[in-house]
Amino acid sequence: MLSLEQCSKKKFLVFGLGVSGHATLSQLKKNKANIECWDDSKQLREKFKNKYRVNKNWFKSSYDFIIISPGINIYSHSKKLFFYKNKKKIITDLDLFCSSIKDQKVIMVTGTNGKSTMCKLIYDLLKNSKKKVYLGGNYGTPVLDLPYKEKSAIFVLELSSYQLDYSSRLPSSVSILLNISPDHLERHQNFSKYISAKLKIFKGLEKTGIGFLDLSSDKQSKIFNILKSEKYNQKNIELIKKNIHHNIKDNLISSPLRALHFKNCLYIALQIAKLFKISKNIYLKTIKDFKGLPHRQEIIKIKNNITFINDSKATNFSSTEVALNSYKNIHWILGGLAKAKDRIIVSKFKKSILKAYIIGKNINFFLKQIKSTVKHKTSHTLKNALLSALKESKNYPSLKQVILLSPSAASFDQYKNFEHRGNTFKQLVKKYS
Repeated sequence: MLSLEQCSKKKFLVFGLGVSGHATLSQLKKNKANIECWDDSKQLREKFKNKYRVNKNWFKSSYDFIIISPGINIYSHSKKLFFYKNKKKIITDLDLFCSSIKDQKVIMVTGTNGKSTMCKLIYDLLKNSKKKVYLGGNYGTPVLDLPYKEKSAIFVLELSSYQLDYSSRLPSSVSILLNISPDHLERHQNFSKYISAKLKIFKGLEKTGIGFLDLSSDKQSKIFNILKSEKYNQKNIELIKKNIHHNIKDNLISSPLRALHFKNCLYIALQIAKLFKISKNIYLKTIKDFKGLPHRQEIIKIKNNITFINDSKATNFSSTEVALNSYKNIHWILGGLAKAKDRIIVSKFKKSILKAYIIGKNINFFLKQIKSTVKHKTSHTLKNALLSALKESKNYPSLKQVILLSPSAASFDQYKNFEHRGNTFKQLVKKYS
């Protein structure tokens, strides 16, 4: 596979000019590659046209390599025939990064939910033990903005199913697959293909490396069966088949890590501590001091008897389930762009939910799935939902309550991304509560 140092004079098409595309262009330019680029967004093309050659006839041109940004769906693109014909030339920024490092350690993390928290926990653990560690990938810094030449560095990379799907060079010292539940099926077509994309994280696991595959939610053994059928070497992959009891008291664990689904994350972090010869004291200090990430069950305000929680990152119901399982007396704000084939089963949480407030454009999708189970209101906007929840909360003056934004949906119908949605909620809470 091509390294950055081998890119000189080779002709590249960089397709997709978001954050990772920008980092890719910069590195290719430093390494004297012949670059053309394109993005279907006119706004992004305008941003780059004065620094790079934006070729509107890219689909008629010939290239040595085509670097695809993860967000581009080549399978349904209007020029998918071009991508099909040039399939062997398609690589990713991750391929370039992995082919350019030498003796550095790489820890790769994926999963439907919790992968950002897992990455940050590992990063903090290594940082607290004075290791030279960097965090990037799908969370934080694009891989080609990381100092890939730095000796003795450890790179902690969060990888999405999109990144894994397109990449073929995936060497790692540690590979972690936290969980898999149906997500991004509009891209992967079906759950089996989504599982296969996620399992690729074990493809380049070193013989002396270690993998962790959390199968605690694999009730039908579908993930395990695909792992076997695709003939992955299971000798250095630890299969975690149930939630592990870590025997650490809650008061020794920071509140963002106390949820049930983080038990296995704490176990994996402990194994990584052992692998990198990090003391138990540093491990315990790390899990006690850990700060939660924005938009992931983020407590933004507590006033009177009401706790306001921003869980905007919950873009599918399996993620929202974690929040619903963690609180009581909930005013639940949900809705947005529903994920393909996602199902919302709230029957086991109905005693915890005082009322649900539906926002976004897919009102009927959410209404059909909750209307016979919990009290609800169609609010359409976040502002309306928050004001309604505040009004409803006055009916329970002596009860400790939670106003929870956990949408179980993507945000793009009303917002730029989940961060924009979460920040809007924070602003509204500040203004009206």
